[in-house]
Amino acid sequence: MKSPQLDPDFQHRRTVLVVDDDPFILRYIEQALKIAKYNVRTATSEEQALAILNEQQIDLVLTDIVMADSDGFRLAARIEERRSDLPILFMTGALPETDHHAQELCGAGLLLRKPFGPQRLWDFLAGALSKAFTGVS
Repeated sequence: MKSPQLDPDFQHRRTVLVVDDDPFILRYIEQALKIAKYNVRTATSEEQALAILNEQQIDLVLTDIVMADSDGFRLAARIEERRSDLPILFMTGALPETDHHAQELCGAGLLLRKPFGPQRLWDFLAGALSKAFTGVS
């Protein structure tokens, strides 16, 4: 993977929690984000993700929507009960293009469709973090 085309000072020291029940996808995203100088924590389940949120400061959550033990929407609801200010982004390869909720998330810039390359991932997170930390909506 080549280095991202982002402002290195912006994402430096930002911590992203990535939640997906597929260990291959977690490793892929973790490596890509580390190249871009993000701090990365990973979780393979809803409960593991919530435990990490209780023990560490997280700047953004990126969660898969369809997982074996839960789904990203339920996880997002549980996170919002604890930290309503925490940006939550979604990724999926399972929802059809015609899914109404998926279309709304895409339109709001909150959904990343799998498969994706590193640059698309970096751009997606940088856009979300820019909105979260500058108040842009």
